[in-house]
Amino acid sequence: MPQDYYDVLGVPKNASEEQIKKAYRELAMKLHPDRNKEKDSEEKFKRVNEAYAVLGDPEKRQQYDAFGPDQFGQRFNQEDIFKGFNVNDLFREMGFNVNFGESADPFNFFGGGMGRSQDVGQSILHRLDLTLEEVAKGVEKEIHVKHVKECDRCSGNGAEPGSKMTKCPRCDGHGYMKSVRNTIFGRMESVTPCERCNGKGKVYDKLCRKCSGKGGVVAEEKVKVTIPGGVEEGMRLRLQGLGDHGKDGSGDLYVEIHVQKHKIFKREGDNIVVDVEVPFYTAILGGNVDVPTLKGMKNVEIPAGTQPYAKIVLRNEGIKSLNGSGHGDQVVNVDVKIPKSLSRDQEELLRRFKEIEGGRDSGSKKKFGMF
Repeated sequence: MPQDYYDVLGVPKNASEEQIKKAYRELAMKLHPDRNKEKDSEEKFKRVNEAYAVLGDPEKRQQYDAFGPDQFGQRFNQEDIFKGFNVNDLFREMGFNVNFGESADPFNFFGGGMGRSQDVGQSILHRLDLTLEEVAKGVEKEIHVKHVKECDRCSGNGAEPGSKMTKCPRCDGHGYMKSVRNTIFGRMESVTPCERCNGKGKVYDKLCRKCSGKGGVVAEEKVKVTIPGGVEEGMRLRLQGLGDHGKDGSGDLYVEIHVQKHKIFKREGDNIVVDVEVPFYTAILGGNVDVPTLKGMKNVEIPAGTQPYAKIVLRNEGIKSLNGSGHGDQVVNVDVKIPKSLSRDQEELLRRFKEIEGGRDSGSKKKFGMF
């Protein structure tokens, strides 16, 4: 079972943002491998950063609280967790002169390798409203997405066609920059990828005139999304690589599902519930009534003697199961309709019915008294 992020940071589930940040700073200072030489300090330090990447972000924290440790770990990978997590400022506040780049893995420097900063595009979020009927069976939707797409002039590398590679003037072709700083841990030397060449040591002599060397341009595109039957409110579908373009890879497109409130039906898991009025005489004598379903009206038999608030189950008339086969059911709540006014004939018939029932009750009592 995954360790709870709140336990990792040692804070309660109702901790404030300031409490979470304070706990993270203290643990980061204590567990940083340059200071703590215990065998498992690096692994603990990574875990602390992972916990803060989630709990320190209000949106991620809300999702974590909603899903819990197990479900959260199944729905979100490491890329999702550290997306938008900028450790540069946090470590600088604590005296570490490091620079991981905006999208780089914040643990690369533990391994001793240099590598280069990664230019990976941002993931984007699109809200999609669906009807209950669409959710019940699944649907294909076409959405309009505004994102950074690959520049068609330079094919995403940021260079003007025909330009040549030259030695990076900032790092002199080394691909990295060295700096020395006095910190609370003593004199530290940090080696970071060159921001100009992104750790490559070479740059193009001419930038693409369409994207100004960025490799991507802002565009609005149509995207077809297949929504499986059974999705629920707040679920996110991940479309890999359809986010913003980056020279080292594109981000993802997340489609967040929002189900519109239905005028008739209520959803309970894969089942749907509907209230149907039934005349009192039909409830007594039995008969048929038309019941709305997700597929249209259906004629349903009402057994004789049906009581108020009885439930009639229509098998497989509910929502398609997202994680299995088959469908849920439709539950019909019987609402026996009692008329507020009666004609003389109707009233006379009911009085006669009452007299008959009264006679039966009287007879039953006499029989009971004989024993």
